[in-house]
Amino acid sequence: MKYPHSNQSYSTAALSAFLAMLLLLVSDRFAQLHAESSPAPPLKVAFVISNSANVIDMTGPWEVFQDTTAGDRPGFDLFTVSESADAITITGGLRVLPNYTFSNAPHPDVVVIGAQEGTAHLGEWLRARATDSRVVMSVCTGAFKLANAGLLDGKKATTHHEFWETFAKKFPKVDLQRGNRFVQSSDVIYTAGGLTSGIDLALHIVEKFYGSEAADRTAAYMEHRRSSAKEDTVSSAL
Repeated sequence: MKYPHSNQSYSTAALSAFLAMLLLLVSDRFAQLHAESSPAPPLKVAFVISNSANVIDMTGPWEVFQDTTAGDRPGFDLFTVSESADAITITGGLRVLPNYTFSNAPHPDVVVIGAQEGTAHLGEWLRARATDSRVVMSVCTGAFKLANAGLLDGKKATTHHEFWETFAKKFPKVDLQRGNRFVQSSDVIYTAGGLTSGIDLALHIVEKFYGSEAADRTAAYMEHRRSSAKEDTVSSAL
């Protein structure tokens, strides 16, 4: 017995399936091309502040990140964060109103912590960020805050040269690198020496994410001569 419409029905179903698959492939390819053509959003950088935070520890890296461009867009989106929303007095009497608190801050890609008094829950917040951020960097005695949080145990680190001995005695589990401009302590954690060392570490982070050309361009705009990680700038300055 013949079924005159069976082949036609089969052909129609096959054609429908083919067109559906083709539409899916075209949609996937369009989404891929759109993703490739759309620039990635700027990386979020959280600057941790509390009372007596050192101005240049914060503003040095801040200047680097704010001056960095990725093509025709900013490379970084910057904000300050503290335990509370209260105004903070940093060195020189400068008053700063934090953009966010630990409880409502956007998730940062990069965390910067310089010399400062610290707060009750700072260590807890830093430990959390060390697990879900791409970079956590200290400047100057900000390394003490990372070490207090247990983030430098068994790792290399550095800090301001006037605090080497204090740091070594307080944190014997940390492999202190005396004289280095900055140190990569792990895949996520970086520590810089005193004050202007934070500028060079910030430029190193720019290079990590956007390449050496972007870092060199930023340094040139700032009229800053970059120093390498192991350059002993302390000896020459003393």
